[in-house]
Amino acid sequence: MDENKFFIKIIEDRFRRFQDRYVIMNSDFLSLEQQSMLSGFLRSHGRDGVLLFGGYEDAERKQIFFMPDYTQVGNEEELAAYFSENPDDCPLAVLNINVPPAERGKLGHRDYLGALMGEGIKREKLGDIIVTEDGAQIIAIREMAEYLARNFLHAGRVSVKTEVVSINEISVCEIRKKIDKFTISSPRIDNIVAAVFGVSRKAATEAILRGKVFVNGIEIIKPDFSLKGGEKVVLRGKGKAIYLGEQGTSRKGKTYIKVESYI
Repeated sequence: MDENKFFIKIIEDRFRRFQDRYVIMNSDFLSLEQQSMLSGFLRSHGRDGVLLFGGYEDAERKQIFFMPDYTQVGNEEELAAYFSENPDDCPLAVLNINVPPAERGKLGHRDYLGALMGEGIKREKLGDIIVTEDGAQIIAIREMAEYLARNFLHAGRVSVKTEVVSINEISVCEIRKKIDKFTISSPRIDNIVAAVFGVSRKAATEAILRGKVFVNGIEIIKPDFSLKGGEKVVLRGKGKAIYLGEQGTSRKGKTYIKVESYI
């Protein structure tokens, strides 16, 4: 059995245990690749209380949650509301990291992730890392967040203070976006990736073929895949954006598009 099939089998086994026990259950945090592999499973069990959630709407790393019907949760928004009203049921927490004023702005996502890996923390135990003006917020399973609050004291050479706060206190307002306009030959994914992320058409095609491009969480491996508008596009290692659709055609037959980019 290859690694991908073994991973899917683990999730299927967890779903069967959920059906037997009928209590809230969840997985580790999943990468975009893993979420994409489970797209068929999610479609098949969308009405069985199975959904993805990463702590906030635009989370990249998410867990699969298995929610009994007595919770009356049918989508991600309802799950967030349920955990807000029932915080003891939520297995997630936020590690709030505060950096001394003189050191603020010196640490980025890689610095925090590297420091956490140095503590021996496995990546699947951590969700998104959101860099803020004061430091960072890291989504983690509650037990892991509590452990790190006691032991995570440095990021690189910078001393930090940490505390655990509720998932309701995540600083989603820190996520900034901007509207950009581009001109492309057609709304194919290779054209859009090249324009939005500032890479060549060849580099965009190679990234797609290597499984590094995702549309609405699904891995796209065909460069001629067409977008309609409203999709979230991710290029691993480069960022993410919302493709807002076509905005008209130039005299030379080029297509104007509008994109909401994360900055």
